[in-house]
Amino acid sequence: MAQVRKILIADPDLESVRPLSRALRTKGYQVHYAPDGSRALEVAVLRHPDLILFDETCRMLDARTFINILRSNPRTDDIPVVVSTSSLEADKLRGLRDGFLRKPFNIDEVLSRIEHIFRRNEAAKDLKSEVQEIEGSLSQLSIPDLMQILGMNKRSGKLTLERGNERGEIIVADGRPVNARTGRAEGEKALFRLLVWAEGSFTFSPGGSGGKPRIQRGTDDALLEAMRQADELNRLMPGLPSRNTRLVLAPDADLTQDQHPVTAQVVELLRQPRAVGEVLDLAPAPDLEVVGVLHTLLQKGVARMTEGGEKEGGTGPLLGPAELHALRGRILRGRGPSKEATAKLFVCGSGPAVARRVLSQVPGIEAVAAEPTAVKSGFGTLGRLDLHELLHLDFCVLPPAEAARPLWRPFSAGAVGAVLFDVSEAAVKLAHFLAWDIRIPVVVVGHPVPTELQGAPAGAASVGEDLSEALRTLLILTLNPAPLLPGVQVQRPASVAV
Repeated sequence: MAQVRKILIADPDLESVRPLSRALRTKGYQVHYAPDGSRALEVAVLRHPDLILFDETCRMLDARTFINILRSNPRTDDIPVVVSTSSLEADKLRGLRDGFLRKPFNIDEVLSRIEHIFRRNEAAKDLKSEVQEIEGSLSQLSIPDLMQILGMNKRSGKLTLERGNERGEIIVADGRPVNARTGRAEGEKALFRLLVWAEGSFTFSPGGSGGKPRIQRGTDDALLEAMRQADELNRLMPGLPSRNTRLVLAPDADLTQDQHPVTAQVVELLRQPRAVGEVLDLAPAPDLEVVGVLHTLLQKGVARMTEGGEKEGGTGPLLGPAELHALRGRILRGRGPSKEATAKLFVCGSGPAVARRVLSQVPGIEAVAAEPTAVKSGFGTLGRLDLHELLHLDFCVLPPAEAARPLWRPFSAGAVGAVLFDVSEAAVKLAHFLAWDIRIPVVVVGHPVPTELQGAPAGAASVGEDLSEALRTLLILTLNPAPLLPGVQVQRPASVAV
């Protein structure tokens, strides 16, 4: 018979405790209660619960002191502690090993977090033993969890990570990262990129680290810094041209002799035209520092975009200068004085695979995060494509389920088109709404135009599997007020006269 798991709730707010306690008992957990930190510590030592939910308003002992006491006692140092808070400034709780929960509680969220922690602890048992090799999924055991477990057990070896076609490795010595590699990046730069991976698989192979250490941070410091840099990058990246846009030093650039080392790295790289992505990969400094330098150089006119913009060997610009000007005017129409134009383009399809295809196959698109929440939730923004420094396209998704229909109209404001990736009933219904109710053009990828979309007011067209071609076709339809004939198969539309 499976052992019943024990959960201790430490919280003076009985109005929050009662419904949570009922939900936990319904799930088969044994629940203990403590009204303050002192009583919670006593119960933790005597009962050794499998998990503790500790509210930050507990008297006698604050959350961090409570956790530090547990960690210093061999009997209680392995008990997960999740802190609950009603504060809007919950960032102060970032870095806690087992995270935090916001109040008022979402019962489903609490139960999901508890189940995740128990699954994580089960998966971590092998990492605590001296076995030869361990494999697993990052959806079950995240990279921060892996690093903390390796740190607590002072393990040494190589953590190999795979995500689609991407591969990386983190070298660990006595529980702390000493080097990392992914693509062209190495050291802290690679470590910060890898720590934010949210999906994929891992393999841990124990053994000596070998080689000279390239990372001097401890595990906790590295995790906190990786989260901080990821947040800053998500804020700054939309202000840069797309990864495929080539930059070069301006001919009349005024360069001082006394440059910061990172500035000197970037300036040297830009002495010849390079794509933004190339600069990020080739500069040894962490991505956040390189992005900061690129922002400064562009703002001061020291660096500029090359003619044509896109990296040689790529797909080339989607629209010509006249078309870009016309599209920008179309987006800004009726919005008052503004220089910068941003429009929405909707992705219609079933499941996260469609969203991932867009992020991996649309040239130049920049995801809003390492793993956008919209990929799994099916609602929100996936990424941004910079057609020009003053013209941007946000790729967005809406849940195609009929129950989500009330969300469709308010969220589709500012849309210029939609791309339909499959002809499932739900996806076609969403595309039909966008075509007939919002009156935006629709391009169908890899399928004939469905009957429901034929004769759409703004046009509907079918293309092959090339997403660059699909995007160009959609933008041409956006500019052209006369829709194409229903069901027309588009090979390569001619540039529209503007």
